Parts: sequence; C-alpha cells; structure tokens
Amino acid sequence: MLGSICGDVRFKEPLSVHTSLRLGGPADIFITPENIDDIRHALGFAEREQMPVTVIGAGTHTLVTERGFRGVILRLEGALRRAEFHGEEAVAGAGADVFALVRAAAALSLGGIAQLVGTAGTVGGALVLHGRGSGQPLAPLLSAVYFIRPDGEIDELKPGPHGLGDRMLDAPGRILIGCRLRLGRQPSAAINREIGNALRARPLLQTLALPGATVWKDPPGHCAGALIEQAGLQGKRMNGVEVCAKHPGVIVNRGTATAVDVLSLMQLTRERVLARTGVRLEPSIRTLGELL
Repeated sequence: MLGSICGDVRFKEPLSVHTSLRLGGPADIFITPENIDDIRHALGFAEREQMPVTVIGAGTHTLVTERGFRGVILRLEGALRRAEFHGEEAVAGAGADVFALVRAAAALSLGGIAQLVGTAGTVGGALVLHGRGSGQPLAPLLSAVYFIRPDGEIDELKPGPHGLGDRMLDAPGRILIGCRLRLGRQPSAAINREIGNALRARPLLQTLALPGATVWKDPPGHCAGALIEQAGLQGKRMNGVEVCAKHPGVIVNRGTATAVDVLSLMQLTRERVLARTGVRLEPSIRTLGELL
C-alpha cells in the first residue's frame, strides 16, 4: 500500500525538523501525501498494521517527546494546501497556509479571518484551535468541514451554531482534510489594517532568535502572555527551556531542551498564574509520543 503513494514516504524521520520547538524523536513512518488517494493508502496500511495515525501541520503547536511517535505521521501537502474562492466562500485544504489564505482573501475584498494571522500555521491547525466552540473566531464562519474516514470515504459535516465541538474533531481514526468558510465583503484596505494589527499583537515565531512555540490558549477575557507576565515569569528558565521575555506566552528552546523540560516549565507556569491571578491556563500545544 505504501508503494502506491505518490507523495514522499520516509522511515524513522526525525520530527525535530518538523516542529517549531526543534526537539523530539522520530516517527516510524512519515508521509507527505499529494492527494486524497495517498491518504486512503496510508490509512489502509495503518489499519492493516494496527498503527496509530496523526496529522502534523506546520508544527507550531506540537511537542514531540524524545522517544518519538510509534505510528504514522501525515503532513498534509499537495492538493490539501490549496484554497479556492467561490463568491464569498473559501474552500481550503487543511494543509493550506493560514497567512496565504488571509492575504488571498484580502485581495478579493473578503474578510473575517484576519485575526487568525500568527495564531496557527495551517488551516487544519486553525480549525482545531479556533473552531471548536462559541466565541472562537472560526466557529461562526464554518459552513462545512471535510473528513476522511478510516474506510476511505469522505464525510461532509455541518457544524452547529457553536462550532465544531470536541466530538466532531476528535472522532478516532478520522482525518480532517479541509473546510468551507463563509467570508464577508470588506474594503481591502480595512482588511490589511486588521492583518497588520494581528501581526503586531501575535508573537510570530519567525521573529524569535530561538526555536519556540506558543503553548497557551488565551482564556476568555484575558491574554495568556499578560497573565504570565503578571506572575513574574517572563525569562524564567528551567534546564533547556525558557519563558520568552519578549512574548511570555511563548516557550523557547535554548538548544538543550527536552519534552520533559517543556512540560515541567508549563506546569510551573500554570500553578504560578493560577495562584497569582486566579485564572487557569489551558495548553494549546499537544504532546506526541511517550515520556517514559
């Protein structure tokens, strides 16, 4: 089945080169599918070999342990990086670059998604982070979400009024491959101003001198970075990792970091912020692989 895949297939691929924190061990199998059929072949192989499958996007919200991932990693590329516009709707693959989507929409005077700039690398990541519930920026814009099931069939699901919800996103074995978004007409100049404001407000990882990742969701009515600063943790270092002094919502890898270092610093940050402000931080980063 793997021989039928048109995209790239690698074995024991180091995941440290595919995540913004630049740490973690290898994936047993790393596949960059070119099309839907490649995903079908990968899912069929994983089912036959009883291997878990997960998707990695731009890697800005993923922490990989040193033991790596015992299974199949899909990095969505090819056809799943494309976005098309039909009137005031955008149909985007889960691998599409968020910034490129926002700029392409702005060129057509279509707005509503500028606030996503700097919050996620891919549309799939943005859906997971910002489409789950009411109050999240993508929830009211979603008219359809597309998944591929383990049997290779494609589901088109209509989100409810409060977005996707955990049950829709976290169904076992189902791979998120894209979505349909309802956008709105706005002057391009106004959209570009929103993009500029979003860029200034977000700690874009490419501006950092060291590898890093945004690890916290913004609690309702709060900014995670501001809460961390109130707790006096900017610049706090633990072994090989550090809370970024300039962007406290970001953890940076000083070059010798481990996954345990990151998780330990996150635990300390959560406890200090809760004690100082009464607000509980929730992680935006997911962990792949075993710690022990």
